Amino acid sequence: MRHAIVALLSLAVAACQSTTGSPTVALASPGLNAAGKQFNPPPEGTGALYFYNPTTVSPVLNVRVDGLELGHLGARTWMRVDVFGGHHVLRCRGADSANGLWVKVAPGDLRFFDVQMRSGEPVCSIRETSAGVGRASVLNGNRALQNQ
Repeated sequence: MRHAIVALLSLAVAACQSTTGSPTVALASPGLNAAGKQFNPPPEGTGALYFYNPTTVSPVLNVRVDGLELGHLGARTWMRVDVFGGHHVLRCRGADSANGLWVKVAPGDLRFFDVQMRSGEPVCSIRETSAGVGRASVLNGNRALQNQ
C-alpha cells in the first residue's frame, strides 16, 4: 500500500512539472503580466528595458543590471525594468557562464533585449533587438517574477 501511495505522489509531481523540459521560473501575477504588455512609456527621466527569452527550451538565466539581480528568465518569459538615463551594464548568467552588454539609455527609451542560451553553446547571450521583434516576444511570453 505504501509503495502505491509513493508511486501516485511521484506521478502527481511529474504531472505538475513543465511540459517544455525546461526548468521553470516563478511568474508575476496576471495583472502585472498584462500591464507590462501595454508597453507604457517609462517615468520621466528614465528608459524602459525589456528582457525576454523567446526559446521554448532553456535553462534558467539570471539577469543583472549594473550588478543588481533583476530576476530569472526561463523559456518564453520576460521582465521590464525602468532605469535612469545614462550608461548601464546588462548581464546574463546561466549555469557556469556569463555575458555582458554595455548600453547607453536615454530618457524615454523603450528597448528590447533577447537573453538566451542556445543549445550546444557554453554561454548565454544578451543582444538588443528591434522593437517589433521584442514586442512580439513579450506578447507571446509570460512575465517572470522580479526581485523587489
